[in-house]
Amino acid sequence: MKKAVRLLKEEAEPIARLSGNDRERTVGWVYLWNSSELSVLWLDEQVPAGSIEPPLHSEVLAEAKSSTPVKVIEYLEALSSGGEHTQTSRP
Repeated sequence: MKKAVRLLKEEAEPIARLSGNDRERTVGWVYLWNSSELSVLWLDEQVPAGSIEPPLHSEVLAEAKSSTPVKVIEYLEALSSGGEHTQTSRP
């Protein structure tokens, strides 16, 4: 029987930009880790994200589900499908 190997989070790259409702101001970045985990680096906690550029592919989100908190996945799925969020709904 094969033993599951869990990768450590060692390296990440930005894969999407979160912008405010005006789509001009960058409020955060979505990072993809070598472990397939997704995380968000917030640059401005006072401004809610209104959009994500580019939207995340369903394959990326599906692969991240095993290592990313559910609230983060739901948030990024909603933004990627065109849903808007307010600051109170951030993960």
